[in-house]
Amino acid sequence: MVEATTTAARTSNSRQLAAFLVLLAVLALPLGLQADEGKVEGTFTANGEAVSLPHVYVYPLEEGFYDESDPAWQIIFAAEPIAERDLDDFFHDFPYVKLKITKTSEFSDGAEAKLEVYGQDVQLSQNGSNISGGTYPELELESEGPDRFAGRVFMAEAHEFFDDSWQYDFTFSAEVSDPNAPIGEALPADGGEPGKAYVKWVEAIQSGDVKKIKKLVPKEYQSELDSPDFKEQLEFLQAMTPTKVTILGGSSDGETAILKVRATVMDEESEGEVTLIKDSGFWRATESSF
Repeated sequence: MVEATTTAARTSNSRQLAAFLVLLAVLALPLGLQADEGKVEGTFTANGEAVSLPHVYVYPLEEGFYDESDPAWQIIFAAEPIAERDLDDFFHDFPYVKLKITKTSEFSDGAEAKLEVYGQDVQLSQNGSNISGGTYPELELESEGPDRFAGRVFMAEAHEFFDDSWQYDFTFSAEVSDPNAPIGEALPADGGEPGKAYVKWVEAIQSGDVKKIKKLVPKEYQSELDSPDFKEQLEFLQAMTPTKVTILGGSSDGETAILKVRATVMDEESEGEVTLIKDSGFWRATESSF
């Protein structure tokens, strides 16, 4: 009975350790300041059902569609709040309407540039599939940036795509957010202390050296690294942790740091961001996007 209880306790601790290490390996705990949330009224009907999208956001895109120099933005009508740094994430697990718009003279025959919709993504239900394209909505905007967008976005008729259909009519006002805005003060090119901590963590995981990893986790978890189960857990962490990491700078307010990182992820070189928080005296990675 004592042996069974001890085994169960070890199993529980191992699972806790695995969850903790997954956290440190940048697989969990989304973190971010809330984006500037605007006001929105209107309706979104998905497959005959009314779906509430009470949140609206706008942020700039890096380049235009018809001409790279054209300014462009994405408008998001969402069922749930979105942190500012998560606005440009492709995946969200709740209903939304995402519109890409650009100010272009492509269709104006030399006249003044006009706003045009050139992209649409919709998700009709919780954890549903993303649907791209379809009939683009009409725009009747009273404010067209650069700091605020406001007006009406609507579909005159429902759009059908195989077994799905949707239609919306929104009146909104939203300040322009910046998912890439720095926080606090700029960090040195090597990321300073947060950058060093993240590089050490990546090197320790990829080395497979338990002694190195022990130095980077709280004392209460260090003994669990000697568990027979840890070898399998470590293999999983190595597969999910980037390699060949180069820090490109970042910013920090002393408690949170955002690192700009170039790394090899799934055998492909990629650039992205890593978020760290200061916890019990050491920097802990909590989120990444590559």
